[in-house]
Amino acid sequence: MVGRTGGWLAVGLVAAVVGVALWWNAPATQGDAPGGKAQVAPSAVAAEVRANATESRTSRGGGPAEVDRVKTFEDLKQRAKAGDAVAQRLLADTYEGCYFVNIDRDKFMGSLDFNKQMIRAPAQLSVLEQVADERFAQCGAVDGGAIVPMQLITGWYAQAAENGDLAARLMDNAFKRKRLDTAEAAEQLEEVLGSNDAAAVFAMGTTLQSNYPASAGGPAAGLMTGEHAGDAWMVAGCRMGYDCGPSGDLMGTLCLLQNACTGEDFEAYLKRAMMNEAQRRDLERRVTEILRLVEG
Repeated sequence: MVGRTGGWLAVGLVAAVVGVALWWNAPATQGDAPGGKAQVAPSAVAAEVRANATESRTSRGGGPAEVDRVKTFEDLKQRAKAGDAVAQRLLADTYEGCYFVNIDRDKFMGSLDFNKQMIRAPAQLSVLEQVADERFAQCGAVDGGAIVPMQLITGWYAQAAENGDLAARLMDNAFKRKRLDTAEAAEQLEEVLGSNDAAAVFAMGTTLQSNYPASAGGPAAGLMTGEHAGDAWMVAGCRMGYDCGPSGDLMGTLCLLQNACTGEDFEAYLKRAMMNEAQRRDLERRVTEILRLVEG
């Protein structure tokens, strides 16, 4: 299980997002993507989803929790449009987390029946249902539950990167499949280590296999390769303050896409899934060294 988890997270949600797009044949509409050119007309499916979302909101009357979710999303969107680089990255994260939900909201909820068949523990079933309900509600507030065009994800990461957000630059490179050469990798590694930015350190782990050559040098060269290299950077980011808690978006996505509905934080889940104590010791050694370099 850990290999599968690490392998998926090693490229962030990039591969998962693209895979879902191919599975559902999602339209690549332009939407509100920053810097977008002529917009592509929404497909009939997209129009229907928007209509259903509007009808659903009207029929429910918009409870206080729903109103709060919409306000939170619209506030974030406005800050992003005003040029706030962190808000731009968080908006990209939000769109990314709702991509596989809003691409077909009925199919998303229907797929839970299959997921439930793969889970035996009642407690984990309860977590899955809670996470699915919460994510469905959250994503219903994202542009009214409309299909998320891929350009909204890639466009906002690119805009945040251009405006100086380091974590967004790592994600932008991954989406663009930009393979850094040795000098570029060493420079970016030094920048991440000197940033004291939990999001950038975590993103280093999720994009490690996508962005970095095996020959990258420098003081952290030994931390860039190996089975658990990406995991170590992610755990380091978690310890620095990135949201890896049981109720956070990261563990929610793992629950929905990998049935990792254990109610644990990311580090606990990862360590429990490892094959033996030697792997856990290697992870701890790597995390300790990364944090030492960040603090140094």
